[in-house]
Amino acid sequence: MPQIQHSLIACTLALLAALPVPALAADALTAITPRDAAVPVIADFPAGPGPFAAIVLAPGQGYHMALPALEQTALRLVAQGIAVYRFNWAYFSGPTKGGAPSDDLSKELEDLRTVLALARAEPRVNPTQLSVGGKSLGSIVAWRAFAADASLRSGLFLTPVCSHVPKGQSIPVDVADENYPHITQERRPMAFIAGDRDPLCAPAVLYRLAAKAGTTPRVAIVGGDHGFGNRALTGDAATQAEARNVATVAQLVSDFLADLYAQ
Repeated sequence: MPQIQHSLIACTLALLAALPVPALAADALTAITPRDAAVPVIADFPAGPGPFAAIVLAPGQGYHMALPALEQTALRLVAQGIAVYRFNWAYFSGPTKGGAPSDDLSKELEDLRTVLALARAEPRVNPTQLSVGGKSLGSIVAWRAFAADASLRSGLFLTPVCSHVPKGQSIPVDVADENYPHITQERRPMAFIAGDRDPLCAPAVLYRLAAKAGTTPRVAIVGGDHGFGNRALTGDAATQAEARNVATVAQLVSDFLADLYAQ
């Protein structure tokens, strides 16, 4: 019976990924931070005047806003009637292109808060239904914004950085509490999604982190590594595997937010 269930789930996800996505209104913007840094933004909206529930998605350290996990997630959310703001870190573009994040991530937190303010000021966005999320480095910064801002409805953390394996060792070192502190105090809806081959987040560590939360977060382990790819594969097989994994992630995120705003 479990094998049948898994096959049905796989077929369902494949069908969902193949469904046509409605046309969306995409705005290319530039947000200027208090330190006068330029942050490129893509704002994706469902058709109509809104106001819509929305989420701001922070990128990874080098995983920019147009790469599959963020782009496909945005498309799926817009099809669900949810607006999405994606952006690139200021250090990733403009005069500092090719730079690195700040040591304490304070500049990146400023970037994210600037985009959150941009979303709140948009008439097509319902400011009482605004969530925040991020991938990898972006998940760490999103956690800081989420923890500090009680008005944010939920937190989404893609490929969280919860552990690492030191060179020459095989046992993951837990860094979850360092990167996502005080989770025991958090009672808002949260979702964590990681790949089963991700060297930066062992599933057992992620489950332990989620178990400490003051609520019950959604935790999903999908196929793939830190970019939801599979380096054991090559050519078309690798491309297809990543596409399947990303489609699964996008649908899981869509379900999480659709359920939240249906309440």
